[in-house]
Amino acid sequence: MLSFSGFLKALNEVGRKPNPNQQLAVEAAKDAPLFVVAGPGTGKTATLTMRMLKLVFVDQVEPKGILATTFTKKAAAELRSRVLGWGYGVQEWLLEHGGLSRMDRMWVERVDINQIRTGTIDSICEELLRDFRDPGTDPPILADEFVAETLMLRHGMFGASGQRRYQDPDLDEFLCSARGTGRYGWHVGSKTELVRTMWDRRHHDQLDWMAWVKSGSTKEEVAARKVLDEALDDYAVELSKRLMVDFSQLEQTVLDRLRAGGFKEFTDELQVVLVDEYQDTNLLQESLYFELAKRCDGALTVVGDDDQSLYRFRGATVDLFSNFASRYQSVGGFAKVPTPVFLNANYRSTSTIIGFVNDYARLDREYQAVRVAGKPKLKNPKAGEEEDFPILGMFRRTLDELAEDLASFIHKVTRGGGYKLPDGKVIQVDRKNGGDVGDLALLCSSPREVNAAGDSRLPMVLKDELLAQKEPIPTFNPRGQDFASIGIVQLLGGLLLCCLDRDGDAEDAAGKGLGRETRSTFGQWATLAEDWLKGTAVVPRVATKADTRLNHYVSHWADRKPDKSGAKWPTYVSCIELLYDLVHWLPELHDDPEGQVYLEVFARQLGAAEQVSGFKAQVITNPADAKLSKTSVGHLLLYFLAPIAEGSAKVDEELMDAFPRDRLSILSIHQSKGLEFPLVIVDVGSDFKASSKFPKGHFANAFKRFPRQPGTPHNLEDLMRPHSPLKTLKRDPIDRAFDDLFRQFFVAFSRPEEVLLLVGLDGSHPDRGTIRNVATGWDRDEQNHWAGKVPFFDI
Repeated sequence: MLSFSGFLKALNEVGRKPNPNQQLAVEAAKDAPLFVVAGPGTGKTATLTMRMLKLVFVDQVEPKGILATTFTKKAAAELRSRVLGWGYGVQEWLLEHGGLSRMDRMWVERVDINQIRTGTIDSICEELLRDFRDPGTDPPILADEFVAETLMLRHGMFGASGQRRYQDPDLDEFLCSARGTGRYGWHVGSKTELVRTMWDRRHHDQLDWMAWVKSGSTKEEVAARKVLDEALDDYAVELSKRLMVDFSQLEQTVLDRLRAGGFKEFTDELQVVLVDEYQDTNLLQESLYFELAKRCDGALTVVGDDDQSLYRFRGATVDLFSNFASRYQSVGGFAKVPTPVFLNANYRSTSTIIGFVNDYARLDREYQAVRVAGKPKLKNPKAGEEEDFPILGMFRRTLDELAEDLASFIHKVTRGGGYKLPDGKVIQVDRKNGGDVGDLALLCSSPREVNAAGDSRLPMVLKDELLAQKEPIPTFNPRGQDFASIGIVQLLGGLLLCCLDRDGDAEDAAGKGLGRETRSTFGQWATLAEDWLKGTAVVPRVATKADTRLNHYVSHWADRKPDKSGAKWPTYVSCIELLYDLVHWLPELHDDPEGQVYLEVFARQLGAAEQVSGFKAQVITNPADAKLSKTSVGHLLLYFLAPIAEGSAKVDEELMDAFPRDRLSILSIHQSKGLEFPLVIVDVGSDFKASSKFPKGHFANAFKRFPRQPGTPHNLEDLMRPHSPLKTLKRDPIDRAFDDLFRQFFVAFSRPEEVLLLVGLDGSHPDRGTIRNVATGWDRDEQNHWAGKVPFFDI
């Protein structure tokens, strides 16, 4: 058997070497349960990779006996890339230079690193149901987010028999109350999204569902829960008809089969389970991991950071991570005690940024009660090796002044001679070595360009200021607007309607399946497209003018008449052909990075329509059966365009795998998790303005800076947890809201490598402002810790 020291030498020869804390996790016995608390930038992916390779080369665990999961597809791809790249490197070096014994050489030669199972928990579950299904059965079809949302919208909220549950007054009031943020943006799409969330929590929190349904405290609430239950039943029936499962059902199905002794061929081989981003695990997933761990003598390694738990709104339960050691024994039923390992050597950021992040994590006394006990401060193993800039702050009197000065700063750093600090240090991207504006990112609580009142926010004002620079700098912010209100989206939707249903006959035939608001949106889209084709309408941010040939194309499609004499219009045409033909005339959708994301939403939603519609997203043209032709178009309206118009189909994080190098990326803080940039701008207060009436800031935006009431995730926890094994949370919901806000800015402040710039209005400045804001030094007890000792340099 290869010695651990020999393995370390092989690792070192391929450029990898664990630090002392990482080595504790890497060298632990193969059956040891590990609780790895890994702060930002501390190399958790590297540690997981090295541990898996140690299990193979030192402990001689068969690669197919190792299962490693992580939270996102991108993280899973990165983990697999490292496992294969480093693994093959170690294997080659050992065979050439390792001085192996005959038996060890035989082992190393036959090892197939590619057989290590890595992926997201959902991809692993899908793989298990596909590869280890019962004889004579087909694996279920996984309904992705677009399919699931479409089925919930059409069959849950509208109802299989046209009940229009989304208009039910009791359900409407119940859902709006659970949401807890008022009626701005309250429409069928937002209702559907909330109902989907409640469906997921039903599984994630392992609810006694029928007990929950019957537990309403008023007549109206009992009625609302009954309607909700009917909606979810119809949704489940539609999935079942199509032999589909959504993500939460997928995990539940695998858990049920594991508990029944299923997947024996797989579990007999399983020897070790490793889980990344465990702080974002829910109860259903914890149950899955414990069941898997039971098949390998408790050999479970979990890695995460409670300070970076951001997904409570998706059902994540950070307590499962913080209390892992006790739950491993009390819930999992294992006798062993997990070994805690703390990774705190931050390889990402400078000493100044690391110190700032450390101090911020300890700013609020109450927050310490929910952090993992004994967690050490982050430290810089490279201290003194790089230029160390101070934390910067830019606070201005008005939003326009802030955007103007911030745009000037960005231009100097990326296009000019750099921004010079008083001590002579210059902040500048190195364009000669590939540096560009993509080295910068603006992180906001929300990337939305306008607020509830319709006023411009920093992302929009900054975008305009950057474009007004001598050398314009574009931005990348696909989530800046409601998807259905984006000009190019409206135009494409209108052109599709003009081609598919110019006279509105199919829309009329769809009847109750389309709500009044949807039909109104369709009308606006179609009118915009018709006017644009005539040259009488300007579409916001669309420079392309209508081409005469496009007019002919739309007319031929609307009339279902080919443009060639003697030709016959085909009986079946896939709508995907129409979509991409139209896109040919709209370069904003194929040449522009944001447009490419918008097009992907249309393509994904059309793919969903193809899966759920009986017509497979085809347009039928049969003069002998006009009703059939009309119905085929009606299905496209219902399953393709209506979800977009109703706000159900939209841009999500999964559609943005990469960010353009020549643009300033504007991201939500949630979206930035797992990313890093040389220079990060964090918006800590551009939305908050003090006034004589509201010197401490307007109550409407308190949830983003100093919560007065719980948010939707906290409301849902309190609403649903009494019927979950997790039971009612002891921690007050407002305290949970504060906890989550501190975690959010901890993540934001720990993204930069070299420069961190905080921006906001004067009202949030620690010295000259009066607005309570946890991002600028306030704790929940209303003490301003930064007053008189501001930890940043004002520019």
